[in-house]
Amino acid sequence: MTNRPQSSRPSRPPQNEPEEYAPEPRRRSGYQRQSIGEAAAKSFIRSIASSIGRILVRTITGRMR
Repeated sequence: MTNRPQSSRPSRPPQNEPEEYAPEPRRRSGYQRQSIGEAAAKSFIRSIASSIGRILVRTITGRMR
């Protein structure tokens, strides 16, 4: 008989246990993908903000001349 090291993986709970004792599924943390609508809205808002910023800079630098 050989002594094998025990696996470092956690053991699974028995399948016949009630649901209340089953571990909760892990929730993903960190990055979550955007929907198409969210990405489109973000892009639209960025383009508007960029245009407004450009207009403001031109107005301010035009006054300095």
